[in-house]
Amino acid sequence: MKLTSVVAIAMLMSVSCKMEQSKTDDKPDQGNQPIVVSTERNFTDSEVAIGKRICAALKNKRELFETITNMQEQFRFRGESRDCGQVNPSTIVEFPASISNTSTTDFEYVSTRVNFFRDVITDQSGVMKPFCDAFAKNGAVSNQIASGNNFLRLNLLISEGYDRIEVAKLNKDKSLVSTEAVSIITSTTQAGKKFFGVEKDRIRYSLCSSATNAKQFSSVRQIWLSAITPF
Repeated sequence: MKLTSVVAIAMLMSVSCKMEQSKTDDKPDQGNQPIVVSTERNFTDSEVAIGKRICAALKNKRELFETITNMQEQFRFRGESRDCGQVNPSTIVEFPASISNTSTTDFEYVSTRVNFFRDVITDQSGVMKPFCDAFAKNGAVSNQIASGNNFLRLNLLISEGYDRIEVAKLNKDKSLVSTEAVSIITSTTQAGKKFFGVEKDRIRYSLCSSATNAKQFSSVRQIWLSAITPF
């Protein structure tokens, strides 16, 4: 009987260890970037509420940008970048960017600056499109989707008064490629409705390819400061 009990306990411990290992394997090594990559799961009700609020704001921005004259309206941003191996940003600069709407869904910010985010996130373009489509169906929504040869895993939260998305791009083996965080102006802020959906603060961490910077990340950050034109 004692031997049987010992064997049973050992088997339970083995199963438990394998389950813990499986949970660990689902979370990649996050290196020196601060965004926490969550495990694959469905969003909670409170997260769904945040997601729907973000999607509504992104829809508001898309509909506004569809009506403006191409390249006529401008925003002012502050840009920061940090190269592989650096602790602090190497460049911090303010710059204007015009809004290009020659495409009905894939809008762009246009600037003379080289290192900045050109793509405009909306409910129908970029990383949020499949999630916004899923939220519109009112069912359970997973925080992970397949995108080409990669997976995208999304966090939804409120940070410093802003609704925020955090996106991890993973390889098929679940190793981390990049992470990105975007604080978005929504109905929770005191900004005017015409600015709902604007990317208030956006930062991307990309895995360095050099062997000397293994598991290190470079970063690009873009902060919305104001509208230059009256809209």
